Amino acid sequence: MKFWLNLNKKISSRTFLLSNMAILITGVIFIFGLYYILNLQYAENGKPFEKGLVTTAPKTLRLELEQPEENVLLFEPSVIVSGKTGPSLEVLIYSDTQNIIIKSKPDGSFSTVLNLFEGTNQITVNAFDATGDSKSDTRTVYYAKEKI
Repeated sequence: MKFWLNLNKKISSRTFLLSNMAILITGVIFIFGLYYILNLQYAENGKPFEKGLVTTAPKTLRLELEQPEENVLLFEPSVIVSGKTGPSLEVLIYSDTQNIIIKSKPDGSFSTVLNLFEGTNQITVNAFDATGDSKSDTRTVYYAKEKI
């Protein structure tokens, strides 16, 4: 208590230097601790761009059916079903007579031949992504054995 009461007491330069060094070291340890807690502790391992580009394609599933056209009359017993979807996705193509499962190419395109029966053919195409989402499109095709 006497130390605090006697404020006019002079301290040696060695005591002054040691006390200032202790304050400096304590401050540096405190700052490094904050830096560690805020930055290093939660940082991801590795380089930030080693997993690929920062921008990615939208995650929405798309399906564009290019062939066959809607309500087309054909005189051949088969039709080409083609279109585009996401890359390497499962595509289910079915009608009343046939079910086909194919995988789209890396660019997202797909194509197959589907057999038709005489009369009205309902062709449905479903694309499925890895999360279980699906998108479908349906076309009606008419097949006649004889030309009118």
